[in-house]
Amino acid sequence: MAGMKFTCSRHLVLSLSASSVLATAAFAQWTNDPAVNLPIAAAANDQAVPKVAATADGKTWFGWFDNRAGSYAVYVQCVDAQGNALFAPNGLLVSANPQSTSLVDWDLVTDAQGDALLAFTDTRAGSDLDVYAYKITQAGAFAWGANGVTVSSNNDFEASPQCAELSDGSLAVVWGRSPSGVDGTVRIQRLDANGVAQYAANGLAISGAAGEDPGFPQVVAAESGKYIVTWLRDIGTFASPRHMRAQKFDAAGNAQWGVVPVSVLDNASLSIAYWPDVQSDGAGGAVFGWHVSAGSDFDSYVQKLSSSGTEAFAHNGLKIASAASTLELYPSVAHLAASGDLIVAFERRNTAQSLWGINVQRVSAAGALLFGANGIVLDPIDNTNDSLVRALPFGDGALVFDFHQATPPGPQQNVVAWRLDGAGNLLWGSSPTPLSTAISAKDDLEVVIDSTGIARAGWHDERNDSGDLYAQNIDVDGTLGNGSPCEWSNYCVTSPNSVGPGALIGASGSTSVALDSLVLNATGCPLNKPCLFFYGPNATAGVPFKNGVLCISGGFYRLPVTNTGAGGSPSAALDIANPPAIGGQITAGSIWRFQLWYRDPIAPPAGANLSDALSVTFCQ
Repeated sequence: MAGMKFTCSRHLVLSLSASSVLATAAFAQWTNDPAVNLPIAAAANDQAVPKVAATADGKTWFGWFDNRAGSYAVYVQCVDAQGNALFAPNGLLVSANPQSTSLVDWDLVTDAQGDALLAFTDTRAGSDLDVYAYKITQAGAFAWGANGVTVSSNNDFEASPQCAELSDGSLAVVWGRSPSGVDGTVRIQRLDANGVAQYAANGLAISGAAGEDPGFPQVVAAESGKYIVTWLRDIGTFASPRHMRAQKFDAAGNAQWGVVPVSVLDNASLSIAYWPDVQSDGAGGAVFGWHVSAGSDFDSYVQKLSSSGTEAFAHNGLKIASAASTLELYPSVAHLAASGDLIVAFERRNTAQSLWGINVQRVSAAGALLFGANGIVLDPIDNTNDSLVRALPFGDGALVFDFHQATPPGPQQNVVAWRLDGAGNLLWGSSPTPLSTAISAKDDLEVVIDSTGIARAGWHDERNDSGDLYAQNIDVDGTLGNGSPCEWSNYCVTSPNSVGPGALIGASGSTSVALDSLVLNATGCPLNKPCLFFYGPNATAGVPFKNGVLCISGGFYRLPVTNTGAGGSPSAALDIANPPAIGGQITAGSIWRFQLWYRDPIAPPAGANLSDALSVTFCQ
C-alpha cells in the first residue's frame, strides 16, 4: 500500500455551473501560509469532486472533474514531495469524453510503482453512464491507452465506481448497475496490470432478493489477490432496508465467506445517500464505521471482520459513545495495524442540529472503549460548525482533520487538524492547527498520508470562483510547507574507494519517533562486503579514519552488521524502540548523526572506509 487515504465526499449529484472568472494557477512548492495554500487546479468555472492519493516516495496525486471548457472533463496532477508539479499548471487532461448533466462519485488510487489508477463514468457510448478505467504514469503516459479501458458498457445506468489495487498488482473495480424495470445489481471487474479484464464483459454480478436493488458498493484489498466487497442490501426506494453486506472473493471471483454474504448491519437502515467508512485491516479482513438511528437518535458504530469473515464485536456493531440528548454522526476510522485498535473521530450535534462538536474514541481489538464512555472531546459542542471529519492512523495515535465554520454561515470556512498520541494527548497544542484560513466556502475534504508521516489535504475551494482545487501538507511536528526541522541532511565528505568516488549515505521513511520507520541506506560501496551503520550525538568537520573521514563524535552506537550486497547498496532499519544501548535512545527533539563503515579489502592502506554523514532531527 503506497499510502493511507480517507475519502468520503460522495457527491452523488453536482449541477453544472459556469463563471466568467479565470484564475491562473501559479504553481509553487508547498507553502507554510495557511491563507495561501497550493493551487492544484484554479482554472475557469468549477473544479469538483476531488480525489487524493499518495505514493511511497512522497509524491501526491490529485484528480478532479473540471468544467473549464463548459462541460466536465477529468484531470489529474501529481506533485513531488516538495509540492512541485509534474504536469502543466491546472493539470493533465485524462478524458474529455461527454458526461451527463450531473456528476457521480468516482475513485483514484496509486499502485506500487507510484502511478495513478482511475475509475469513473461517462456517456461516450450513449446517453447512459458506463464505467472506464485509466492508468496514468508519473511521466504522464496513458499506460492503458488514450481512452483507457472499458470496464462496463451497456444501456443501463451505472454510477460511482470504486477501486482498489490488489496484492497481485491487479485492480478491482466495483459499481452499481441500475437497469430500467428490473432489479439492479452490484458489479465487479478485475483488471490485470496491463488493464486486461479478467472477468466476463460487464463484470460479475452480486444480486439481491427479488425486488431489491443492491448498491453503494466499496472494495478493499485482502491477501493473495483477494478482495472484500461491501454494499447496501437495497437502495431502490426511500423505505428500502439499507442494511450493510460484505463478501470476500478470490482472484477468480469465487465467494470466500459462503453462499450467503456476511450481514454487518441488519437491525436498522442506513441513511439515504450515506456511504459508511470501509477500510482494509491489512490482514485479510475489513474495518467498518457508520452511524445509524437504531433508537431515538443517531449513534455511531464500528465493526471488524476477520480474514474468515468473523465479527470481532457484537452483531450490528459496537456503539462508540452513549451520551444522552446528542447525535453521534459520520465516524471516521483510523485502524492501528500494530495493535488492531481503532481510533475513531466523529461529529457530535445537539438534537436540533444547531450546535456541533468533535469527539475521538479508541476501541481496543477486544472491543473496550479506551477513551471512556463518550471518548475525548477535541472540539466542544458549540456554534462552530464542524463537518467532514477525517481520521488517519499515525503510529499508535492518529491525525484528525475537519472543516471549521463559524455560524451563522459565512464565507470563512477553515481546514484544521489535530494530532493525538495513543493515550489521546494532543501533540500540536490544545487548539487545532489551521491548514487553510482563506476566506472561502469549501467542500469535499480529502486527506492522505504515506510512510514519511507527512499528510496532505485537498479540497474544493471557492476563493476565486465557483470552485477550484487547493491543497496543503502538514509535517509530523504540525508545521506546514517544507521548512520543518524534522528532516535529514548530508554533511561532511566521502572518500574514494575501490569502485568509485565513495559511498553516500541516505535515508527513507519518517523522522517521527512515533512512526519508527526510518531506514538508512547507502550507495557506491564495494560489492558483497561486510558493513554497518553507526550513529552518535555530535557532528565534526571530519578526522581521518581508515581510508575515510570520521564525521561523528561523542560516543558511537552500532547497528547490526549487514552486507553491501550485489549492488553495493546496503540498508538497515532503525529500531528506535530497541536502541543498541541506553545511551543511544533516540527521543523526540534529539539530533543524531549517522555514517556507514564498510570493508574494502583491496583498497590500501586500511582496507576499510566510511561514507559521508547524515544529520537527522527527530520529532514526536
